[in-house]
Amino acid sequence: MAINIDKSKTALLVMDVQNDITHIDSPMARQLGFAQMIQQTGMLNNLRRLMDACRAKGVPVVHVLIDLEAGVQPRMPHRGGFFQLVSGGNVCKRGTWGGDVADLVKPIPGEAVVYKCIFSAFVSSGLQEVLDAQGITDVILSGVSTDAVVESTAWDANDRGYSNILAEDCCICATQEAHEITVRRMAGRCDVAKADEIIAALG
Repeated sequence: MAINIDKSKTALLVMDVQNDITHIDSPMARQLGFAQMIQQTGMLNNLRRLMDACRAKGVPVVHVLIDLEAGVQPRMPHRGGFFQLVSGGNVCKRGTWGGDVADLVKPIPGEAVVYKCIFSAFVSSGLQEVLDAQGITDVILSGVSTDAVVESTAWDANDRGYSNILAEDCCICATQEAHEITVRRMAGRCDVAKADEIIAALG
């Protein structure tokens, strides 16, 4: 599906693409299946290509990083396997290798970096203020994983009045099946496109 993009009102969100979540040397990334899926799909290469196109066309690239100690979240959930896995706060800790952005998609000088403490990119991060200050109404969603941060952010963005474009090959889940199910579920509230289609729409 061809999409229309107003470059003056659109930003690319690059979410949770950190070493603890993506790198093959990270035990957590391997345990969750993310590292393997990134290698199988070439997701980081797709994302880098999209980031470069956005930079060239003046579309802001906003990096959203998870930091369990970020913001003013009054308490953290503790039930469920995910929260048991990250308990103790050492996952994606700011200033550590695990908390660093994957080398291929690191921020460049001048790009906004915000820290959030749980799934949605908007939670305790100041992201809405960053977007509103630039007159952004539409967000391109990318990151890890499709069925967690990406989908959660899509819901939250809609509730705040933003329109979503899902860069479907710039996201992954633990399995391709889970990714495809999530993409189908998200299609009702996002325009869904591949990186090359979005790049073409940028002109």
